[in-house]
Amino acid sequence: MFLKKIYNFFQSFSIRLRLSLIFVLIFGATTVFFNMFLFQMMIDTLQQDFDDALFNYCVDVSDGIEIGIKGDLSFPPLRLDHGKILPFPLGTALIQVRHSSGAVLARVGNFGEFSPPYKKDFERIWKGEEATYRTIEHIRNIPSAEADSYRLISFPLDNAAKPQLMLQIAVPMTLMETQIQKRLTLLQLGIPFVLFVATLGGMFLSARALNPVNNIIKIAKEIKVTELSKRVPVPNANDEIKQLSLTLNEMLDRIQQAFQSQERFVADASHQLLTPLTIMRGEMELLQKTEQRDVDQFIKSALQEVDNLSSIVQEMLLLARVDAGIGALNLEDLDFDELVFEALTRVEKLAKSKDIKLKVTINNETGEEHKLVRGDNDLLTNLIVNIVENAIKYSPNQEVVSVTVNHGKDSTELLVEDNGPGIPDEQLPFIFERFSRGSNMETRVKGFGLGLAIAQKIAILHNAKLSAQNHSGSGAKFGFEIKNI
Repeated sequence: MFLKKIYNFFQSFSIRLRLSLIFVLIFGATTVFFNMFLFQMMIDTLQQDFDDALFNYCVDVSDGIEIGIKGDLSFPPLRLDHGKILPFPLGTALIQVRHSSGAVLARVGNFGEFSPPYKKDFERIWKGEEATYRTIEHIRNIPSAEADSYRLISFPLDNAAKPQLMLQIAVPMTLMETQIQKRLTLLQLGIPFVLFVATLGGMFLSARALNPVNNIIKIAKEIKVTELSKRVPVPNANDEIKQLSLTLNEMLDRIQQAFQSQERFVADASHQLLTPLTIMRGEMELLQKTEQRDVDQFIKSALQEVDNLSSIVQEMLLLARVDAGIGALNLEDLDFDELVFEALTRVEKLAKSKDIKLKVTINNETGEEHKLVRGDNDLLTNLIVNIVENAIKYSPNQEVVSVTVNHGKDSTELLVEDNGPGIPDEQLPFIFERFSRGSNMETRVKGFGLGLAIAQKIAILHNAKLSAQNHSGSGAKFGFEIKNI
């Protein structure tokens, strides 16, 4: 729970601050541990150098000690310090010779009440060690102690298998303590300074790194509905910021297209819905002013306009469902031939009203029966109805509309051909847009320009292809191709 609160608190910071803190944390931890390792190695090296110098000093002192026949000891004047570079103050060493029984045979220096330990040192020397070392800290019983800690070396004086005499020298560790303290002070001051500089550097670098993101945020905030043509800047560097900028610009392109399409759709839909309402209002006003009221004719005309309104609303609802995307589809395995015959049944009444003959041809290249496709039954049927109905509407009376189904190995193709006026070349690229009409001259053709737009949307949802082109002579040809399963 506590860690979760810390995490939530950390998440409340800005990305810039979080990046800087993470950088300083990693850099600081690495720096501290690395310097601790170096500091320990430095202490070990200083200790080894100190012990080596102390050993050499001990050897020089032992060479000058004379052991008499009766075991008495004589120390010459200890001038061994002169001319030597030692890691401890000159003339401050405490020297004594001790017997294995504990008796102190000789001493040089003011030991006071200080009695160096010796039992374990004898045991270690008897086991074969050349000399033993120990650090004695917080010495308070040495008069005029030169340091807080002394280094004690124990060295055998006789060459017996089990030496009985041992030379012990205790020297102050003043120089070593000073060197360690100086390095420790340097680390204590240097590491916080380095971390402070690293923090400033991290904040500066993170600010520079996030500056393009801040520019993107600033410009994105300035983009309003009326300024959808603006785009965020794309940096020259080929990095994630560039990918983010390109992705945002592509998203803005789609949003702009969607807004423009929506605005056109609302404007066109309003116009299409307003037309039958205006007609109905005019007829109602005329009926109100006329003394001889032909109610039946009015009702017939009003019902016709209501049917027009219903058709527009149904097509707009279907278009909304198609715009909802793949999630609105009810996919199943379908017999494409059955879809075609079901669609032709729906347009049969319209064809008879114009005395148009529907010619159906089914070609099966593979010889296999029941070619199946995967899709939404209602939407695919609506697509076929729309393109066949469009061919019937634009065909002159007593003509033929050809419906051809070609079953291939991998896909099935539907061709719908008519003998109408065709599609003007300047309108051909826009034939599948909403409220687009194939020919402005064909005002006698009823429709609202939504059928082909819906058909194209349905084709796209099914990963199929819907196309339109003109015959070399007259008439138009629509082609629909969908993959088999």
